[in-house]
Amino acid sequence: MTLRLATLAALCALLAAPAAIVSPATAAEPAFAGGAGASGVQAGEAEAVERFVHALREIRGRYIEPMSERELADIAIRAMAGRDRWSAYVGPEEYSTMRAENDGAFAGLGIRYEPQDGRVRITEALPGSPAERVGLRTGDVILAVDHRPVDAKELAAVRHMLSGPEGTAVSLTVRRDGQAAPFDVSVVREEIKVPSVKHAAVGNVGYIRILKFDRRTHPAVADAIRSLRARIGPDLRGFVLDLRNNPGGLVHSSVRVADAFLEEGTILTARGRDPEANRVYTARAGDETGGLPLVVLVNGKSASAAEILAGALKDHRRAVILGSKTFGKGVIQSIIPFDGGSALKLTTARYFTPAGHSIHEVGITPDEAVSAEDTGPASVPPQAAQDQPFARALSLLTAGSAPRPQRAAGRSGTGDEDLSAKRP
Repeated sequence: MTLRLATLAALCALLAAPAAIVSPATAAEPAFAGGAGASGVQAGEAEAVERFVHALREIRGRYIEPMSERELADIAIRAMAGRDRWSAYVGPEEYSTMRAENDGAFAGLGIRYEPQDGRVRITEALPGSPAERVGLRTGDVILAVDHRPVDAKELAAVRHMLSGPEGTAVSLTVRRDGQAAPFDVSVVREEIKVPSVKHAAVGNVGYIRILKFDRRTHPAVADAIRSLRARIGPDLRGFVLDLRNNPGGLVHSSVRVADAFLEEGTILTARGRDPEANRVYTARAGDETGGLPLVVLVNGKSASAAEILAGALKDHRRAVILGSKTFGKGVIQSIIPFDGGSALKLTTARYFTPAGHSIHEVGITPDEAVSAEDTGPASVPPQAAQDQPFARALSLLTAGSAPRPQRAAGRSGTGDEDLSAKRP
């Protein structure tokens, strides 16, 4: 998606114009037509640009505190982007962090955290990470970062406070159960390579947990399948694919993982107002499991790209979906980079499962509901005695009750492109 060149040209011209605002008729003349191939400014666009520049000049000139054009433009873009909870204008630092996380590596402390009981609580200190080396552990509560109190309702602000260049230090004030008083600990940021996939053999069942979808996820899932097939051998009864607490990630990554378990058919249909957003993703022949039975675990924190995967496997009857209803995020964001390192994260499409269902604000209903708190697995592999959904998945596979693949339920082979090829 690109900003209409004519609109950009009109804005630049108006910013450079004298204090008197150019009339809409003047703004629509060929002088504002932009570069080669750009169409003229529509009357509504010219009027909107004129009003925007008028407001910018008035605020810049009259507001009690001085403000630069860049500050005002950033405020305006953030307001325009805030049409829904998923769209946002992100600054250079946050955009850099977003790209690094999508690559599966970033500078940080090596902790996962989430709001619990009004506090920011550490849910995992990654093995070998700076956080683990200084003694931080699961259950610790972060009270302050560099002596500034943190608010569990403002996780974006907490992330910003914890982020920083590799090699720099940050101080955390931590409260720990069993200790009378909070304590401070200094942690030096390092490059953190966060695995998005973990796997383990549980008897004659292969267990694969996907924590998020980044650029490394599909290769890691393929490696996990190969490793488990080799380790368990001919007695392998099937796989448990755990998507609980998976917040999503890259659509392309989710599509490739779905393709790993499908032989044919539609994986995902995306539809938006911009023709570039309209796509149909299809599977290519080659189920990497060899057609072994599959059970997928989901809960209320399985969202977005995780729901794309679960929806495709459910509609194709490739897997039994087990657990509780998923989160219900059925929209896709496009990242539009700006000069200066910032970017616009904009909702540009709704997605539909192979059977044509939109799950936005609805979620995916599992084939078999198993009640459990949305805490997700406590370990890899989970302990079946403490994890009812996992125990039920093992029971289905070991008893041979999970179905083997059937023919695709969606529109087979009608996609306009295939982004899930398993081999270069």
